[in-house]
Amino acid sequence: MPLCYEATGLTVNDLLSVLMDEDEPLKYSELLQVSGLSGDETQEFKAAWGSVPQVRKHELVGKLIELGEDNVELDFTGVFRACLEDSDEDVREQATRGLWESEDRAIIRPLIGLLRGDPSAKVRAAAGASLSRFAAMAQEGKLTSRDADRIRDALMEVIGETDEEMEVKRRAIEVVASFDSPAVDEIINGAYRSSEPKLVQSSIFAMGQSSNTQWLPTLLTEIESEDAAIRYEAANASGALGDESTIPALIQLLRDDDSQVQLAAVRSLGVIGGPLAKRALQQCTKIGDETLEAAAQEALSSVEFDDDPLGFRFDA
Repeated sequence: MPLCYEATGLTVNDLLSVLMDEDEPLKYSELLQVSGLSGDETQEFKAAWGSVPQVRKHELVGKLIELGEDNVELDFTGVFRACLEDSDEDVREQATRGLWESEDRAIIRPLIGLLRGDPSAKVRAAAGASLSRFAAMAQEGKLTSRDADRIRDALMEVIGETDEEMEVKRRAIEVVASFDSPAVDEIINGAYRSSEPKLVQSSIFAMGQSSNTQWLPTLLTEIESEDAAIRYEAANASGALGDESTIPALIQLLRDDDSQVQLAAVRSLGVIGGPLAKRALQQCTKIGDETLEAAAQEALSSVEFDDDPLGFRFDA
C-alpha cells in the first residue's frame, strides 16, 4: 500500500484532481501517495497524465525528485515512467533524472529507448546517466547477462555515432566504463587523448568507474593538472578506485586553491580510509573553513564506521 494512503487517506484520483487545478497548491504530504504505486495505479495515473496542465507536470516531477532525494525509501518509479512519454522534453528529462537511483529492471528498456531515439539531446544524455546504476549493478554481478549486454551495446552504439551530441557521448563514456574490457579501455583512452576538455574530464571520471587500477598513474598525474576541473575529476576518480597509494596526493589537494577540488579530496579520503587518511581529515576539521570542516567531519564518520562497523568501543 502506498505511503500516502496511511498518511492522508487520499487516492490517486484525488491528487489528479488537485493537479488539474492550477490554483491549488501541491503539498508534499499529499504527494507521498504516489510512492510505491501498484501496476493498476500506475496505469490509472498514466491515462490521466496527458490532461494535466504543463506547468503542473513540471511542478509535480520537480517536487517528487526533491522528495526522493530527501528520503531514499520513497519510490516514485511509477510516476516517472508515466512521464517518459510526455511531449515536453523538459518533463521527459526531469523524469529520466528521477530514475537515476532506481534498480527496477523494468525501466532498462525505456531508458535505452530514450538513449537511442529521443529527439532531445538532453533527454538522451539524461537517459545515459540514469543507466549508470544498472551498469554498476552489472559490474557487481547483480544483473542478468542479457540486461548487461543490452546496456553495454546501447552505450557503445551511442559512443560510435559520429554525429551524436558531445553531452550524450560524455555520459555514455562515463557509464560504459563499468563494463571494463579492452574495447572500453580504448574508448577511455581515446577520450583522454581528445583535444576536447569536456571529453578529457569524462575520461578521467570513467577511469574511476572502471575499478581498474591500471589508471592510477594517469590519475596521479592529473591530480597535479593546472586545470581545476581536471584535478576535481582526478580526485573523485581516485576515491572511486579506492587505492591507498593516492592518499598522499589527495592530502596535497586539501590545500588546493579551488574549494571544489578540496571537497573532492576530502570525500575521496573518506571513501579510501585508513590511518593516514583519518589523520589528514582530523587535521582538516581544525583549519577554520566551515564548509571544509563539515565535509571532513562527515568523511571521518565514514572512516570511523569502517574501523568499527558494529559501534563497539573499548576505551576505558
